Amino acid sequence: MSVTSANRDLSLLHPAMRTRVTRLVADITASRLPFRVFEAWRSPERQRYLYAQGRTRPGSKVTYAQAWESYHQYGLAVDIVGFVDNQWTWNVPPDVWGQIHEMGAAQGLEPLGFEAPHLQLADLKIGDLIEGDLPEGGDASWRDNLASAAAQWGGEPPAPLIDGNEPTRPPLAAWIGGELDWSKTRGVYPSDWLSMFGGQRWRYDEGGVYLVPRMHTPLRSAGAPLTCQTILDLYGPQIYQASLAHGIAPELIVMTIATETAFARKAKFTGPTTFRWEPHVEVTDTEPPTLGDYSVGPMQTLATTARQVIRRRKLPAYPAPFAIAPSYVERPDPAPADHPLYDPATNIDLGTAEIRHRTDLTGDDPILVAAAYNAGGLYESDRNVWRLRSHGDHIDRAARWFGDACFVLSSLRQAATS
Repeated sequence: MSVTSANRDLSLLHPAMRTRVTRLVADITASRLPFRVFEAWRSPERQRYLYAQGRTRPGSKVTYAQAWESYHQYGLAVDIVGFVDNQWTWNVPPDVWGQIHEMGAAQGLEPLGFEAPHLQLADLKIGDLIEGDLPEGGDASWRDNLASAAAQWGGEPPAPLIDGNEPTRPPLAAWIGGELDWSKTRGVYPSDWLSMFGGQRWRYDEGGVYLVPRMHTPLRSAGAPLTCQTILDLYGPQIYQASLAHGIAPELIVMTIATETAFARKAKFTGPTTFRWEPHVEVTDTEPPTLGDYSVGPMQTLATTARQVIRRRKLPAYPAPFAIAPSYVERPDPAPADHPLYDPATNIDLGTAEIRHRTDLTGDDPILVAAAYNAGGLYESDRNVWRLRSHGDHIDRAARWFGDACFVLSSLRQAATS
C-alpha cells in the first residue's frame, strides 16, 4: 500500500469497529450530510510518513502519533471527512463536526479533541494495544492484515506482539489426508532476490515469499492456514488435475483461489456470491463490442479472458467458448443462480490455463503471477510498495496466502513420499 494514499477498505477494520462505522455511514447518509470515510486502516509505514510531516518533511504537523501509536494501525479508527463537489474538504463548521461526533457516540465511537475527523472505538487504551492486548472478536480479514503488518515492520518503534487472538496451528498429522500423489505435481523452486520497477525486493522458495528485513521468515497469514486447507479439502482433485494438465505448481493455484475468493469461504468459494461485475472492461469479441464484463467462481475467472484462453491455448474440452463464458450486455441483477463457471473443475482448469498462458511473462514467481492475474499483465504503478499495478492490497494478500499454500502442500508432498 502506498504511504501517500489513504486506505478505505472497511474489511481491514476490527469487526466491532466495522459494524459501528457501517451504521454511522448509514446515519450520515440518512441525515444528508456530505461526509464519507476518508481513511480506515492505516499502515505503520504511512503513519511514519504522516508523523514526519512538519518534522523532518515539509508541511504542517498532521498527527502526534508515531507508528503503532495510532488506533488506525489496529483497525480501530477511521477518519470521517467532508466530501463536496467530488472533492474532500476539511473546511467544515464546528457545529457540523459536532453532529458527526454525536452520531459516532451513539454507535460507541469517540473523537479526539484535537483531530475532528478522527473517530475510534471507545473504552480502549493505546498502551494496551501496543502491548498486544487487542479486542476480542477479531475475524480473519482483520487479524491476517494486522499480523502481516506487524511481521513486515522493521522500523522504530518496534511492532507489538500480535498474539492471543490467533488459533494455534495444529500438528502436521492433522493436515495429511487424501490419496493424491502431490509429489508428481510441479514444485516451487527457489529464486534470487527480485524487484520490479524499483519497488519492494522479494524472493521465494517452497516455504513462501520473503522480504527484507525478515529475510528468512516467509510471509504467512495469522493463525492456522484454514482458508488454504479448506480449498484443498474441497477441491484437491480439481487442483491436482489442473496442475498436472498445465504444468503449474498447485501452490500458485491455491494462492490464486484464496486471494480471489477467500471472502466466499462459507459459500465454498463459488456460486452467485462470487459473481462480480467489472463495468470498465471492454468486451471486443462480441458484435457489437460492449462495455462491462464479469469475473466469477473460485479463481474469479474473467469471462472475456476465459474465452481468450480457450481459443489461444486451443483447449479441446471447451469447443464453444461462449457456452462456458457467456457474455451479458448489461449487469445481471440478481447474479445468475447457475453459471458454467461456477463449476469448480471448469473454473480451476481455465484459471490455471490463464496462469500458464502468462508464464513467459511471470514464470513461477508468485508475486508476478498474482499481479498479472489481477491486472491482466505486469504494469508499473506507484500505488503500492511492489510498484506493480493491482487492486488494493491484492499482492500483499497473495504473498501471505502463498506462504499458507506452501505450508499445507508441503505436508501433502511429504506424505506422498513417506
